[in-house]
Parts: sequence; C-alpha cells; structure tokens
Amino acid sequence: MERSGVLRVTQRPDGQVGGDAPGSTNVRTPQARRWFARLAMALVFALSLALLVSCGGNGEDSDGGGDQAARNVILLIGDGMGSAHRTAARLYSVGRGGELVMDRLPETGMARTWSTDGVVPDSAAAGTALATGVKTYNKAIAVDPDGKPVPTILEKAQGAGKSVGLVTNVSLSDATPASFAAHNAERDDYLGIALDMFNHNVDVLLGGGEDYFLPLGTPGCYPDNGDRTDNRNLIDEAVAKGYRHVCDEAGLKDIDPGTTDKLLGTFADIDMPRPYTPSLTEMTEKAIAILDKNPRGFFLMVEGGQIDRAAHANDAPNTLDDVATFDKAVEVALAFQAEHPDTLVIVTADHATGGLAIEDSPQDGPCPDPKQDDPRECKTALHEDGPFAESGGASFWIDWTASFHTGDDVPVMAIGPGAASLAGDYENTHINEVMCEALDLPE
Repeated sequence: MERSGVLRVTQRPDGQVGGDAPGSTNVRTPQARRWFARLAMALVFALSLALLVSCGGNGEDSDGGGDQAARNVILLIGDGMGSAHRTAARLYSVGRGGELVMDRLPETGMARTWSTDGVVPDSAAAGTALATGVKTYNKAIAVDPDGKPVPTILEKAQGAGKSVGLVTNVSLSDATPASFAAHNAERDDYLGIALDMFNHNVDVLLGGGEDYFLPLGTPGCYPDNGDRTDNRNLIDEAVAKGYRHVCDEAGLKDIDPGTTDKLLGTFADIDMPRPYTPSLTEMTEKAIAILDKNPRGFFLMVEGGQIDRAAHANDAPNTLDDVATFDKAVEVALAFQAEHPDTLVIVTADHATGGLAIEDSPQDGPCPDPKQDDPRECKTALHEDGPFAESGGASFWIDWTASFHTGDDVPVMAIGPGAASLAGDYENTHINEVMCEALDLPE
C-alpha cells in the first residue's frame, strides 16, 4: 500500500523517469521541471532549518547556555520547599500575578524524591541522591544502600581541578551539606561528619555548627562550648592549613576575595538563629567571589536549610520569610549567571515538609487569639495559619497536614548549559547526572 503524499521516483521500461507527482510522469516536461525545482527548494529550506535548530541558531539556546560545556555549577536547595511553599511565598511576597526570582528560570521540571526506605525521604537520602546520583536509605550520607561510599559531585569537581564550596544557614554538619563532602552511614554522627568535611579540603565552608569543630569544653565565638571528644580543634587546624576563619558578619565583610583562597565561616553553635547574620545572600556572594578566581571553574551548593525547620514546626510566618530569604540567594546566583553564561544554575528542593496547603479561608471556624510574638500566626485546631495578606490586597490561609516530610515531587528550575535536560518529570538522581554531564565529569 502506498502512502498518500509520498513521492515515489521510479525508472520506467522506456527509460524515462516517472513518478506519482500530480499530473507529471516525465521530468522532461516543463510542468515536471517546475515541480522538481519546487521540491529541491523545499528540501534546501528544510535542511537549513534543521541545521539552525540543531546548532541553536546564533549558538545560544533558550536556557541561555548554548551547547558549550558549563564551567561552573551553582546548585541551590530549598530544604523542605515543596511547590506549595513556593506558591505561598509568591502570594505573600509579590502577589498572584508576580514572580519570585526563582520563577524566572526558563527550564522547569519536577523531581521524584523517594528513598529506598519508602516514599518519604529524609534530607540525608535526598541530599545523597542529588550529590551522588544514587538512591539510598534515610539517614545515609553519601553511601549506597549497602553502606558503601559513593563519590559526590563535589569530589568529582575537585578531581577536575575546580574549586568547591558549601553554604548553608543551618549546621555545616547537617544532612544536606554533609551529603556533598562526607560519607557516613548515620547522619546524626555530626562530629564524624565535621571531621570528614574538614579532610575534604572544601575551599569555602560557610554556615553554623561551630560546636562540632571545637574540642569538648572549648569556648568559641558563641555561647556553647565545643563538642568534639577527640580533643581536635578543627578550626585551629584549618587556619594552620591556610584557611581564613570568620565567625560573624563583620568578619565576613572584611574578607577580600582577591587574597582569600580558603575560607571557613562558623556563624552559630548549631543552626544560625533568626535574623540570620550574615545573610544567606551575603554568604553566597562571598563564596562565588572566592571560587570564581579558579580558571577551571567551580561547584557551589547553597542551602536554605531553615525552610525545613519552620515547616517542621508548622510555622507559616517563618516558612514564608525563609523562602523569601532563599529567593534572594537565588537572585545572587542569577546575577552571576547573566554575566557568566557558562554557569549552570539549578534551584530545587530535597523534599517537601509539613504538607502545606493554601486556602482562601479557614476550615475550622473562627481563629483564637493570635500569638503575641507574631500576630500573623493565628492557629486553629486544624493547624491552620492566617490570614496572610497577599501582595495586592487579598488574603490566604496556610493549612498544615503534617509535621514531618512528605513524599511530594519537588520543583526544579534551571538556566545555563544543560538546563534543557531538566525539563519534565524525573528521579532526583537525574539532577546529578545533568550536573556531571554539564561539567564533563564522570557519572
């Protein structure tokens, strides 16, 4: 059976070329010659269009990075930030018609977060998936389900001669940053994780967790003394290895990126308290300025870790504020990417927390007296918070259905070389694969 519209060119018994073009059986006729001329022009146009698409036209595609390899990767993780958290923060900050900075990234997708223990991951298993491309059990730090260490993208970037950094507003030994620069079967081994991170020689480490770097009973910059039982002062040892150490906002501001190659910043005993000083934005800016000096490029992970803390507590006001804080760090990364299009920027979450839902009115009757410390937090018996003023005049409520993590897919937003590969729906391990491919690292 012949397909309609398909040209069949054949050799006839009389030696003439024939075909099934309408009204033509002989290419020697004027009509046939005109028909073949039009066909040739169409083929040339189609070939030109194909080449244009495959080459990205002017050498750049819609993700702003073209086909070149990435020199740098900046991965920003909003810990516990599900799709609803992002939507609520948008309503609160800029209104339903506005955009968060993270909304501007051109490529978007959704990542599945399950761990080998079940549909709901913890930050260790989810962080390991992002850092290594391997699914594992809850509480595992960069080890596979058998407890075997798995190489992280930070380690691979170091092996390629790139600079590397980790920034967070919780403890540096917490699960998400730990998953990139430590290997441990138990996420709660904070002292072992701090030592492992120290031994990894990460160029820039900024966050909380001072106590895990100091010997037991040794005072630091913050009220609690150190917790280490091996009598090692990792801060002093880091300085002896060539690190600059700072422990407050003023100290960070005084750091000259041009003369600083290694920086350790410890800004709290454990998690950084609100209001965060230095801010996540300031830490991100300083980290990029130091790491960017390397002509081979860098890998940087920035975590908005306090989103998860607030969502665990079903604390809607601070959840909204913490997503906004995280979004300002995203703005820093995007400003850098605009001037350095060979940078892949990815914004995502490790998992969602709290089962956040957005409502236009409470479902549990009138609200009792608000808490005195924050009138925005007006809880009903069903764990509803509100009302929150939407930017633009309306209002909304936040309903919490859990106090722990949930198994939701999480949003992914990206720009730069390889970003187009993050459109669609996929396992969270795919994010690691895309980063490795963009940096031309082994998977």
